[in-house]
Amino acid sequence: MGRADNQPSHKPSCPPVAALNVTTTTLSLTEYPSLRRESKLRYVCGMPDTIDDFKARYRTLAVVTCEWRACGVEDPEVMANDVFHQLRAQSSAPDLKRFYKCVESVVDKAYRTASSKKSITETIFSGQWSMISRGPVMPDQRIRSALTKISMREADLLRQAYWDELTPDEMVEVNGRDAATQQAHVDAALAHFAARLPSPESADPGAAMRSIHPGEHRRNQEAKPSD
Repeated sequence: MGRADNQPSHKPSCPPVAALNVTTTTLSLTEYPSLRRESKLRYVCGMPDTIDDFKARYRTLAVVTCEWRACGVEDPEVMANDVFHQLRAQSSAPDLKRFYKCVESVVDKAYRTASSKKSITETIFSGQWSMISRGPVMPDQRIRSALTKISMREADLLRQAYWDELTPDEMVEVNGRDAATQQAHVDAALAHFAARLPSPESADPGAAMRSIHPGEHRRNQEAKPSD
């Protein structure tokens, strides 16, 4: 047996092109232009990401989801850096489940840090200001109120879909459901939200959800929509 036969094969166990969904493959190779071609192929083949690949793909998501969770509390760019710092310190390959656990940890720390820096006077004043600054009920206030009237689980699904702009596959990865069940839950949440919206917002609950997205950053559109 020749020397070449004894050498281990380093060829990735990627399915043949015919076995891949063509549309999905095409989108995956063009969806993230900042990734190296090798990283894109790893993504298409379902191979684990390196932390640098994962950061290139989800950096904007980290900024967006940290911002709306802690809007005005801490710089979302700083929080995003902390998310990937935590992921890098883990021994396991990064995925969206671990990503969101790190997001929750970073956001919780941001609130605790901000709270520890606020004086008693500031705390009292901020509470008084919230009472005296009340005015006419605006449309976005009615939309926010409708969001509080559905379950927390449903509200989380709508935030994933319309604020974090997760794809169906990403939502499956985060929530651990099959695609059909996942979509059924999202549809039900949207219907319950629409039922609690005033007219005319109830006609397009998805647009209503997007309209109350806190912060300036957007995953698929950096600029905040103009009023």
